[in-house]
Amino acid sequence: MKRTKILSVTIISGLILLVFSIACNKNPVTPPVHDTVTVIKNDTTTLTDTLYASKPDSTVNLKKGLLLYLPFTGNMADSSGNGNPTTPLNGASLTYDEHGYAKNAFGANGTNQVLLVTNNGSIKFDTAFSTSLDFMTVDESVRHDYLSMIDWNTALGPSFEYGNNIPSAPSILLNGVSDVTLGCSNYAVNTTADVADSTGFTPQLDRWYNLIVIYHRGTIQTYINGHLLSSKTGTGTAALLCPASQVVVGGWWVNDPVNLDGAVDNIRMYNRVLTPHEIAALSANYQVTSNSQRPGLRTH
Repeated sequence: MKRTKILSVTIISGLILLVFSIACNKNPVTPPVHDTVTVIKNDTTTLTDTLYASKPDSTVNLKKGLLLYLPFTGNMADSSGNGNPTTPLNGASLTYDEHGYAKNAFGANGTNQVLLVTNNGSIKFDTAFSTSLDFMTVDESVRHDYLSMIDWNTALGPSFEYGNNIPSAPSILLNGVSDVTLGCSNYAVNTTADVADSTGFTPQLDRWYNLIVIYHRGTIQTYINGHLLSSKTGTGTAALLCPASQVVVGGWWVNDPVNLDGAVDNIRMYNRVLTPHEIAALSANYQVTSNSQRPGLRTH
């Protein structure tokens, strides 16, 4: 009887060890792996932000990559340090800026006053460039440009055009950039490679705004007073830049001037994409926390 019990215990122990051994040698079941985001809810407020592959650079360096700077502080000279020659035409003159200072902004009355900036070779860009300017208009019944880059005499080789220039809707802001595939011997055309954005934004008359347009590999982003207003993407990859093209302040080209009736100030061109902190710095006078004149903000 005693030997039978010992034998039973031995058999049971062996079976337990066998089952344990089989279980240990089986391939473990691996649970599925998911990318997870932990959300901690402290209240009922919903926050929306942009996720970056790396944290945006908080450094503000408004001299880095500066191609052209027209502050219009008593003159129309290029203050970027690059020395691009400037030529006012048809009585173009200085006027009051957004703060009420005389002779501190470019002024035009809609009768073909423009400022031509000749590229001395220092204005270079391809896959990326940014433009910032302050503008005010007193007439939205006719087309007008704030800034463009084109051969003023022939209209060939247009790089970009920013203004209220839609023939059927001259009150709406339209920004456009030509793709490099257009070539320097052609006029502006509307292809999928070129990118033009009719933003839907209508400026109020006699109000100052900051406009920033950023181009990067076929995409343009339009900011008004530091707020992203609109974004548009074409199939192109690089902007057109032609040796004979000039930067035109307040117009388009000689036989279709698209004349500005208003004022433009603080024009800056960069050969790179501006950072969010630099956009905020350039539009600081137009933010709701600014002590300066605050035009009405409008976003889509």
